[in-house]
Amino acid sequence: MATQANIYIDQGTDFRVDLNLFDGDDDPLAISVLDFFADIKKIYTTGSPLTSFTIEKDLATATLTLVLTDVQTQSLKPGKYQYDVLMRKQSGEMSKILEGLAFIVDTITEV
Repeated sequence: MATQANIYIDQGTDFRVDLNLFDGDDDPLAISVLDFFADIKKIYTTGSPLTSFTIEKDLATATLTLVLTDVQTQSLKPGKYQYDVLMRKQSGEMSKILEGLAFIVDTITEV
């Protein structure tokens, strides 16, 4: 079962969140041999994702960073969305490691 965490994203700004991954023995997960995917949809049952996160890997710390650009967040209307992060092992096995709600918050300041 995936870990659940809600995230808040300010519309029209760059967004980054770090995920520290550990194996069953609480050792850093060997992420170099794994593939990760993450999308945002209005609801799970809708067709194509509204946007996809870019995923950066820090192999030294077993940290994934989910990234959205200001252009991507600007395209999302304020409101509640769903997101998840999938992990694919070398064997092809897929598992969901994180899921939750993504709240897009309107930004007051205009640049």
